[in-house]
Amino acid sequence: MTRSRDLRSWIEKLEAEGEFKRVSVKVDCGGEIQEIARRMIAQGGMKVTGGPAVLFENIEGHEHTWCKKLFAGGMNNVGRFALMLGLPKTTVLPAIVQKLRETLRNPIEPAHVETGPVKENIIKGKDIDLYEIPVPLWHPLDGGRYINTWVGIVTKDPESGEYNVGCYRGMITDKNRISMRLIPSQHWGIHYAKYQALGKPMPVACLYGWDPSLVFTASNPVTTISEYEWMGSIMQEPVPLVKCETVDLEVPASVEIVVEGTISPDPATYEIEGPFKDVSGAYGEAKEKPVIEVSCITYRNDPVYTGSATGITPVPEEQLLLTAVGTTPILLNALQDEGVPGVLEITLAPFLCVKIHKAFQGHAKQVAAALFGHKALSFPFKILIVVEEDVNIHDPAAVIRAVNDNVDPARDIYVIPMERAIVDRALPPEALDEDQYGIGLGNKLLIDATVNWATHPKRAEWGMKRLPPKDPPPPEMVEKVRKRWEEYGF
Repeated sequence: MTRSRDLRSWIEKLEAEGEFKRVSVKVDCGGEIQEIARRMIAQGGMKVTGGPAVLFENIEGHEHTWCKKLFAGGMNNVGRFALMLGLPKTTVLPAIVQKLRETLRNPIEPAHVETGPVKENIIKGKDIDLYEIPVPLWHPLDGGRYINTWVGIVTKDPESGEYNVGCYRGMITDKNRISMRLIPSQHWGIHYAKYQALGKPMPVACLYGWDPSLVFTASNPVTTISEYEWMGSIMQEPVPLVKCETVDLEVPASVEIVVEGTISPDPATYEIEGPFKDVSGAYGEAKEKPVIEVSCITYRNDPVYTGSATGITPVPEEQLLLTAVGTTPILLNALQDEGVPGVLEITLAPFLCVKIHKAFQGHAKQVAAALFGHKALSFPFKILIVVEEDVNIHDPAAVIRAVNDNVDPARDIYVIPMERAIVDRALPPEALDEDQYGIGLGNKLLIDATVNWATHPKRAEWGMKRLPPKDPPPPEMVEKVRKRWEEYGF
């Protein structure tokens, strides 16, 4: 019988693929781990391979705590997204995106089990101590130890029972308290508002260390299926869910560590969260935020905590990679479902670009209207460039050339006052006050880099094309030069 997928099976897979490194020498949590993780990220990014995932096995100050190990960098290059999907790590990005589109169309319901490895150890009451977990100081100016960086946060709608699993940052403020950046417009923020209206605390479970599909789905704005269903589709097996000990939630039975608790509806209980260096590379401000009051910790024998060194710019670190790779199939499916024709490809890195087979004047505006209305575009994708099918959108130089060739700044650039953003270092702090506005007040920009049909009609002398044909060299001259190349002295 094949073992169900979890963090340990993922580490075994990475090790077999040459994508994994154990660090057994002693390292500290005060910056050394972060710098090692940063260097691994710098080797990875949009490359297919490079930058091994790292398991730190000998962490200063954690020689005798119940949690001694930290895993980081598990998804810091594109090849690992292919491995997550059961594909060869050399699979090209468009094929990865297509496979993810298929998983979104084929959800697999979770299974409910009585128990699992995460129940091997249970801590409650006065024995709870979050400082037993080796949480690094990820950045020098962080307000504290950010335990929630590579995490799945589970909540449930008190009315419908609908689950959400999201990746939201959180900082340890005491041995049994975590202050959380809870944004009202996010899915769990909507859940929290309902609990506040009921005057009840919101149950929460924080998940550390499982199959990579956990944080992948938690980091992406899926709306058509639940995160647990998407995880199951990615793994091609149901997620085995077990009940928590102290809150009415279910979590994967073989996750490494689960921190259970509740968030009070009373703002008087809020504590300072921040500053923290987020994915934009900038430090967010410290503010009073809701707090998880921890009621229980369950964990596997010899558990492995997971974390991530966010905010490593200009390298596309793994948090951004999760969003860039995961949001692409979500947006492609959304455009298809909205009936937007002719959409061929999308890329989110290094900028948001859509390739279309242009069907009508104003086609780019329809693309922008559909995309900017999607909740994914709350993230740092504020500039959309739409190009035609002859442009390689994965080549920044080709995209810029299309802009230079086809864009009249007075006619083809549109500022769209969306007032919708979460992370945008260009905005002043007051514009990012999600407590005041529910979300940041960021705007969007459309650059229509397609050929304008009004100013470029079809012309008979160009074979009824809107632009003159490209003028390649005559084949006979290409062949002549090829034959004489050495004769020229090159």
